[in-house]
Amino acid sequence: MQNGKLNVMQIILNLDRAGAQEVVRTLVDYLAAGGCVPVVCTFQDGPLRRDIEQLGVKVEVLPPRRYSIVAFPLFIIDMIRIWRQLARLVKKYNIDIVQTHLLEALDFLVLTLPYGTNLHVVLWTFHNADFLPTMKHWLLKPKRFVYRLLYRLTVSKVDGFIAVSDEVRASMIRQIGPIQNKVMTISNGVDVRRYNGSKDKEAICRELHIEINARLVATVGRLTIQKGYPYLMDAASTVVPLYPNTHFLFIGDGELREELQHQVQQIGLTENIHFLGQRQDVPALLMAADVFVLPSLWEGLSMALLEAMAAGRPIVATAVSGTTQVMVAHKTGLIVPPKDAPALADAIIQLLSNPAQAQTMGQAAKQHVEMHHSAQKQAEEHLVLYRRLLAQSIAS
Repeated sequence: MQNGKLNVMQIILNLDRAGAQEVVRTLVDYLAAGGCVPVVCTFQDGPLRRDIEQLGVKVEVLPPRRYSIVAFPLFIIDMIRIWRQLARLVKKYNIDIVQTHLLEALDFLVLTLPYGTNLHVVLWTFHNADFLPTMKHWLLKPKRFVYRLLYRLTVSKVDGFIAVSDEVRASMIRQIGPIQNKVMTISNGVDVRRYNGSKDKEAICRELHIEINARLVATVGRLTIQKGYPYLMDAASTVVPLYPNTHFLFIGDGELREELQHQVQQIGLTENIHFLGQRQDVPALLMAADVFVLPSLWEGLSMALLEAMAAGRPIVATAVSGTTQVMVAHKTGLIVPPKDAPALADAIIQLLSNPAQAQTMGQAAKQHVEMHHSAQKQAEEHLVLYRRLLAQSIAS
């Protein structure tokens, strides 16, 4: 700590445009205004780096892991290399607190940094209720078992855990053990300043070469299994015949893109479903949409959901972790069961056919997120936690 300011390093696996990465971008912006000196460290460069650096925040990009634990000797050499690079950064910036995001195995490596540096506090942030490995692999079950065991063995070394929703906190306690005293729920926050501009729906429609009076249904997120997009595709095949001028905007990219595009061709909706990829103008796209849909199979607390609410959009979302904590059913939007394409379609149709109801829900959503999930509130709660844990560390 220098001049009363905390030096805090946020470590995240990559800087793609995704939910947890947006949490980091928003957090460091407001932490800097609150008396911190934030630094961001990542193992894979990405488009969000420019946004963070434009805030005046330092970004350090380290070479990623090269070997898995299966290649054990090389894995150990790799871990030593990464530890040295992280320790160098901790010393370079005189870091007081490290907060991690989505690091998986590297979380355990970060725990050892205080033994070779002046680092005081290590915090782990959990962004999903299902935080154990989820990849499709024959080693999945043993890998999940090993991770669960490691979490339980190392819990005493972690200074604190941050859960982005109450459901994530409950899942952590269920999977790791009785860590209630170490887990604090700090809900994700959205920078509402980015959603106070005027919308230009006509410009978006012209860009997509669709009619100016088109109805736009937007969704934002990585194209992965977690997001439940095949069910939204099925819902679209019900909605479009009833409202032919409805267009679905998929904002984001991921490993399922080709599979989803193939599904679009099979259901004959290539004119009505648009894959926009990674975009710099997500706020403008959200404000131009008539409805926002989040069809996720699981979540922690979706940043895309909070952003859509900040944009004043009526929401259709599945009843999954985090979402049910933020949404007020039938007030800020409609909540449907996950994996239920007919329910998704019915909810979208309800909002498209009742524009007055949709507008009222959108206004309520905006008011709700500004009151309960602002980036300012999120940063203030982090600062309180940082100072408490740092004082405890120094005292001990």
